[in-house]
Amino acid sequence: MWIFFALLSGAFYTAQGLITRHILRGNKDAWAFSFYFSAVGAIISVPFMLVDIKIASSIIPWLLMLFVGGLIVLQNILSFKSTNTLEPSVQGSITKFRLAWVFLLGVIVLHEQFSLLKLIGTIVTVLAGIIILNKFRRPSSLKGVIFTFSATFAYAIVIILYKYLFSSFNSASLTFFIFFIPAILNFILMPQSYTRIKTMFLEQRFPVFLACGLGGLANLAMNQALAIGEASRALVIIEAFLVITLIGEHVFLKEKSHLMTKIIAVALATLGAILIRIA
Repeated sequence: MWIFFALLSGAFYTAQGLITRHILRGNKDAWAFSFYFSAVGAIISVPFMLVDIKIASSIIPWLLMLFVGGLIVLQNILSFKSTNTLEPSVQGSITKFRLAWVFLLGVIVLHEQFSLLKLIGTIVTVLAGIIILNKFRRPSSLKGVIFTFSATFAYAIVIILYKYLFSSFNSASLTFFIFFIPAILNFILMPQSYTRIKTMFLEQRFPVFLACGLGGLANLAMNQALAIGEASRALVIIEAFLVITLIGEHVFLKEKSHLMTKIIAVALATLGAILIRIA
């Protein structure tokens, strides 16, 4: 049964990435989309949180949760802003860098055990990033590449902090708050937030809610796969869906430039991610 949920999660993540690119391609409002992504994710996760609530009883974990929420806002804005200029396969290849950062920060900060296999996976993932940097040098694409790289580092810090939050929150409650708090922060911090959120709703509400809903469901399906199956095997299946993303953008989004570079980068990034996951 775990493989069903892993496949479902990979399919949902792939569809969400392709639809998000369709919505944000060009210079669409990535910050407003970030609000919807967090808000819809929070709504979807409410029933699961209510079934089994475990939250912190002291102030320190809540302050840490607020800080993590701020990092997630930054990560999402950078990630969705890069979607304005980068194809999903290129963005997905760079995103694998987050696994390398998690590995390095885990060894340095959490004193986790060093793994040669993870190191090899990290080197392969870095090689994919170098290939992308070498090919996508035009100003608009380079800006997207920088945004995506920056988002991966923010993500790695968030994952490291999750390890501390799990002592005060269970998985369902943490999932809700990492969507809910960023949604509130987005609304407060975004200039002219009400107008921008309303404009996106009026112009693109169906694809926006579809993409955000798929993202929320993908997260839930992944958690279910991890809960009932071996984590490394489930995550390897999900990581491998980057290949499907490349096919999807070629067929449905008609983005066919630099195909050979994308194929090489996707192959290296996927291999690197799998090595890091199974180590």
